[in-house]
Amino acid sequence: MKKKLGLVGIVASAALVGSTLLVPSANAAQRTLIVWADDQRGPQLTTLIGGNTSIVPGYKIQVKFFSSLSALQDAWSKASAASGPDVLTGPASFVLDAKSGKLASIQPGSANQAFSKGAISAMSYAGKQYGVALDIDTTALVYNKTLFGSAAPTSLVQMVNFYNTNKASKGLVGGVCAADGTWGTQALLNGFGGGAWDISKSKPNYNKVVLNSSAFISNVKKYLLDSSGKSTGFFQWDSCNAAFTAGKIPFAITGAWNYGGYTKAGLSFGLSAIPGLNGGTAAQWVNYSGAFLTSYAATHGVSIGARQLLLNFFASTDGQVAMYKASTRPPANAQAIAQVTDPLTLGVATAAQSGTPQVDGLLNDKAGGTNWYDTLSALYTAIFTQGKDAASSLNAAAAIEQKDFDDAAASL
Repeated sequence: MKKKLGLVGIVASAALVGSTLLVPSANAAQRTLIVWADDQRGPQLTTLIGGNTSIVPGYKIQVKFFSSLSALQDAWSKASAASGPDVLTGPASFVLDAKSGKLASIQPGSANQAFSKGAISAMSYAGKQYGVALDIDTTALVYNKTLFGSAAPTSLVQMVNFYNTNKASKGLVGGVCAADGTWGTQALLNGFGGGAWDISKSKPNYNKVVLNSSAFISNVKKYLLDSSGKSTGFFQWDSCNAAFTAGKIPFAITGAWNYGGYTKAGLSFGLSAIPGLNGGTAAQWVNYSGAFLTSYAATHGVSIGARQLLLNFFASTDGQVAMYKASTRPPANAQAIAQVTDPLTLGVATAAQSGTPQVDGLLNDKAGGTNWYDTLSALYTAIFTQGKDAASSLNAAAAIEQKDFDDAAASL
């Protein structure tokens, strides 16, 4: 029977791997590998690998984390050879910085065998791989068992009907909360017949915008607006997480990063895939967080050690299991997923099976004036807050996104 390695095993096996590569002599000065992370992953990595000198022999690992993801992104945008990290962790969108030369490509070799094509693609740009996927960034439907019951809803229509029936008696202030803002609303758009680009076929059609499809326009009017064209209050996307946590909204769409807060608040909740309009499942964004090799590592003279850190820890089964246990996020490594026992993490992993790849190059493009997320923010405000005509608003937003997607798709 093959023996499983724990975190100690990672260190031991890393030492063996390192011995076959470039190992400093006994008299060589110990060098430092600098890893950057946000406020969530940073403390976890500090506990797991901060100060470690054995994962990559001859190197000491230093973890620096920032007060938020935004703070990390801001620091990274201003990073230089003097100030930048050797390894950067964070959302897959960081891979786009390979275009400017801030990232260096890696040769993952057999490590890629444990990762899906989607995970590898998310860490790649223009045919080269710049990092390794750490965990799956996606969402699930969270339902309040005290309000709704122990069984998950099976359709969006059921959710809408529950809200409309119980709004007054239960003091509900919304039906569903996209707790992470516009990013988390993709499954609702898809479930009601819309979305970003056409994913109805096996190959996505990035040049066909479906945000203003006739089905979506019809369903918005039928299920989300009242007879006067005003919002029923079912759809919530802005600063609604506190209301869900307080039991004032029966459903939320969010990821593992919020589940601990719900548990701490004493909320009795379950997880499921986001249902489709009349059954089945809707498609939410599925993305990955990653660890990337920066070009600054070469400037610092530690590129070999930084690459070993990516492979020996961040990409390894035992490393990903250790990170999962510290964060409850679903690991990207397939062998690590097999060792997941936490029901909430498994719930997210199950929900991810119905997701669709999040293509940041398309979603962040601004050729039309605003990117996907800002376009949605203005759209939702127009329809659900200001009460503007749904069809006109959707057509205008779709025109913006058509320019964005056409521009970005040309360089994919």
